[in-house]
Amino acid sequence: MPNALIAAMLVTVSAGKDNALHLYELHPDSNKLEQHEKYDLPGSPGSQFISPGGQILYVSVRSDNSVATFRIDRANKILIPLGLTKIGANAAYLATDQTGKTLLWASYSDGLVGSHSLKENGEVKPGALSRIETKRCAHAILTDSSNRFAFVPHTGPNAIYQFRFDAKSGKLTKNNPLTTSPAAGLEPRHLAFHPKLPIIYCDDEKGDSVTAYHFNLDTGQLKAFHSQSTLPTDFDGSQNTCADIEITSDGRFVYASNRGHNSIAGFSVDAKTGKLTSIGQFVTGAIPRSFNLDPDNQWMIVAGQRSHDLHVYKRNSTSGKLKRIFQQSTGQGPSWVQFIPKNKK
Repeated sequence: MPNALIAAMLVTVSAGKDNALHLYELHPDSNKLEQHEKYDLPGSPGSQFISPGGQILYVSVRSDNSVATFRIDRANKILIPLGLTKIGANAAYLATDQTGKTLLWASYSDGLVGSHSLKENGEVKPGALSRIETKRCAHAILTDSSNRFAFVPHTGPNAIYQFRFDAKSGKLTKNNPLTTSPAAGLEPRHLAFHPKLPIIYCDDEKGDSVTAYHFNLDTGQLKAFHSQSTLPTDFDGSQNTCADIEITSDGRFVYASNRGHNSIAGFSVDAKTGKLTSIGQFVTGAIPRSFNLDPDNQWMIVAGQRSHDLHVYKRNSTSGKLKRIFQQSTGQGPSWVQFIPKNKK
C-alpha cells in the first residue's frame, strides 16, 4: 500500500524535563511528526495509559504524586483535560483493569502498589481502594485478560509480585506465594502478555535479556522457563540496561529496548513453546526508555530520552524487522511515547 493511503495517527509524548505532555500527528506519507498541542503539567510526566474504550488518556505526573486525566478528541485533534488527582505516590507505571473501571499504579520510589475507582467521565477518584507495600523498584503493573490477577515486576528485589484482583471491589490482595523470581541478577522491569499462550514476557533491566514465564491461569502464579539476550555477543553488557517491552497483537514478535547499546532488540516467538529467537537489534536514539507499536503493528515510535528525539520505524510484518524512516526532535527528556488508537465507537 502506498504511504499516501496511510492515515495520519495521533501520538502523545511525556517530556519529563519540560513538565509537559506533547501531542503530535504522525504523517507516514510525508515522514513528518506535526506538533498540535503542548499541555503543561505541575510536575514531570511519565507513564501513560489509554482506557480500554480508547476515549481516556491517563498520565502519571510523577514529581507531583498525581494522575492527569484527558478525554481524547480525535475530531479536533486535541486532548481535553478532565482533572488532576493526587494519589499520594510517585507512580512509575499506571494502567486500568480490563473493564476500565479501576486505575492501578506501581510506585518505584515508594515501594507501593495501589488502585483507585474511576468516575463516569473517566477521571480518577481520590482515595485509594488498595494501597499495599511491596519493596522499592516496583516498575509496572498489569492485569491478565481474565482480570483476576495482576503482576508487578521489581528490579531491585529481582522479583515479580503476584496479586489477585477483584474487579467488583477494585481491590488488590496478595497472592500466595507473593513473589516469583527469575535467575539471579536479571531484575525484571516491564511485562507483556502473550495474546494466545499462557505466557508472560519481562525485559530484564540488569540482565540485558527477556525472560518468559509460564502463567498458571488457575492460581495466577508465574514460573520462569526461558531467557534470551537482547544484545549482540560482542557488546559489553555492563554498559546497558533494558527498559521497555512490547509484543505484537498476533503474538509472533517481541521487542525490548536497550539503553546503552541504544537499540530495539527484536525476537520471533515460537507459536507452540513461546520461546524467543533473536531477529537482531535496530539502532535508536540515546537511551530509548520508551517505545510503542501502533494499533495495527505497522509502525513503531521510539523515544530517545537523552537525545531528546523520536525515531519512527516501519515494521515488516513477515520478518518482524524494523526500518528507520526518520527521526525528529521533541521535548526535553521524553520518557514515554504512546500511539492513540482509532476511535473504537
